[in-house]
Amino acid sequence: MSVPDYLRFFGFQDYPFRLTPDTRYFFPSSKHKAVLETIRYALARGEGFLVLVGDPGIGKTMLLRILLKELADDRYRTALIMTPTLEPKELLQAILEDVQLPVKASDSKERLLRIFQRYLLHEAAQGREFLLVVDEAQNLPPESLEEIRLLSNLETEDKKLIQILLVGQRSLEDKLHMPQLSQLKQRISLWERLEPLSPDEVSWYTQYRMTRAGGASIPFEKGAEKLLCDASGRIPRLINKIMDRALLVAASRLEGRISVETLREVLKTLEPTLEASVPSLRPGRSWLWGGVLAVTVGLAVLGVWWVLGRRP
Repeated sequence: MSVPDYLRFFGFQDYPFRLTPDTRYFFPSSKHKAVLETIRYALARGEGFLVLVGDPGIGKTMLLRILLKELADDRYRTALIMTPTLEPKELLQAILEDVQLPVKASDSKERLLRIFQRYLLHEAAQGREFLLVVDEAQNLPPESLEEIRLLSNLETEDKKLIQILLVGQRSLEDKLHMPQLSQLKQRISLWERLEPLSPDEVSWYTQYRMTRAGGASIPFEKGAEKLLCDASGRIPRLINKIMDRALLVAASRLEGRISVETLREVLKTLEPTLEASVPSLRPGRSWLWGGVLAVTVGLAVLGVWWVLGRRP
């Protein structure tokens, strides 16, 4: 049995809803644009400590890729740490390796710091800024976050030698509120949070990506866009997951639009993964609201019974 190729059916040149963060498909939502501009401004001002948080799939990595691509010039040097479950010394080693400085496993933490400081002073003398980016920073041990705070002390009389951007899920906020990290928290000069797309932006997002993939905008049946918004929580990665499957199902049915029936069929197969990602679909919350509704209805029935029972 051959799998239908929806690229040919819909006239796409590329898959419009890949899950990988391809900057060619960056959709400039109002919040994403505002956050990116704010980070650019903070970097230009030489702000030392920046934090960006958001739910999984919200577009943090996409913003990072765009930002790092912009900074890939002679004015900036950057280090990107993608696996931050590192102890303080391991973190220092990873930073030095990322900027291609030779280190040995036997090097003490103090020696690593001296190597890094000399590197930063050399870059500053050449008129270059240095940005350390830690992705998935919620996974950093508190001791390593404290080490990053100490790195922010590296400075000359008139400027910081290093700027730091921590990027992570919302649990990063909880970690940064820990009492032992109060000094780090005080140094954060920019704290941004990415939010889901608006309902209108979900529609623009899907059409934008389909157009970028070389095809025409595919219409939605009435009610289908709202169903997509509700099921995805308006989170880009989940929209991609649902839409990629929906296009495949629509092509197999030879349908030139996204219908409510198609989306419902897709959601049946994806529901377990969506429930774990979208708060409104989680069983616990559904049970809670179901319980609230049951209690409300029960009280209403008792009220009517009481009123009728008091009638002469």
